[in-house]
Amino acid sequence: MTEKECLQCVLQGTIPEKVPHFELDFQISQQVFGEKLPSIYKFNMEQAEPFRKAYIEGWERILDKYHWAAIPVNCDPLIPEMKRRFGDRALILCFNGDGTFWMPSGSEIMQFTIDLYEHPEELHERAKVKCKTAIELAKEQADMGADFICLNSDFGFNDGPFISPAMFAEFVTPYLTEVVGAIHDLGLKAILHSDGDLRKILDQLVGSGIDGYQSIDPQGHMDIREVKAQYGDRLILMGNVMSSALQETNPEEIRQGVRYAMENGMPGGKYIFSTSNCIFDGMPPESYHIMLEEYEKLAYYKQ
Repeated sequence: MTEKECLQCVLQGTIPEKVPHFELDFQISQQVFGEKLPSIYKFNMEQAEPFRKAYIEGWERILDKYHWAAIPVNCDPLIPEMKRRFGDRALILCFNGDGTFWMPSGSEIMQFTIDLYEHPEELHERAKVKCKTAIELAKEQADMGADFICLNSDFGFNDGPFISPAMFAEFVTPYLTEVVGAIHDLGLKAILHSDGDLRKILDQLVGSGIDGYQSIDPQGHMDIREVKAQYGDRLILMGNVMSSALQETNPEEIRQGVRYAMENGMPGGKYIFSTSNCIFDGMPPESYHIMLEEYEKLAYYKQ
């Protein structure tokens, strides 16, 4: 089976020959290939042609070297061309992360907190707009050829969700459920990415209908063994290799993290191998390569 076919199996709920692998971003192309991969989220029409060429060539290098099962496209206008160019080798993943409230920036958090208590109806009106906008975006992404969608919304600090579970149930979960339902109506899967400690709201997230959960952040006390035991029959899991361990090249620590993620994520299928975030800027390429080397030793299911 190809890497793409393995990922298709996971998304369809069957066990592939091999655990598929991809990441939500690749920010070390300068170190690996000598040229930075463009990573902008709004298409700059004034620089359309040079951006398009560099973006496509960059992803071709990544696929040739690492054989990812999916390409995360962060520039929606390029979805059709990426699909034509790479659709026989990898699935196309798109991002749609603003359909609900999630962790506010430092400059916004005070006002958001005040609004939770003093202006809840205004927040609900804003939430409805966010939800509607995300659904319209999902329709556009589906029309352009996206194979599945990542809801990239960070809901957790390292020691708990960004708002209480009760407030999350009021201001986030209903709208997340609506967005996920709309994505399903389009025939696509919805994978949630969130860093942080989600233990107190994970039941709500699963109840929203999400198909998968990426990160499973060890720094946020998320243990893939526990998540698998509770929700492994309902969720595709992706991640759990601690990103901070990859910041330094400590081979044994990296290998231990890979083994733990694979041994606990693989049973029964529904697992995609990745870091707990992405291949971030500043990660030594050696760390990623050690991670992949250990993964390849364990990646095949016994037939």
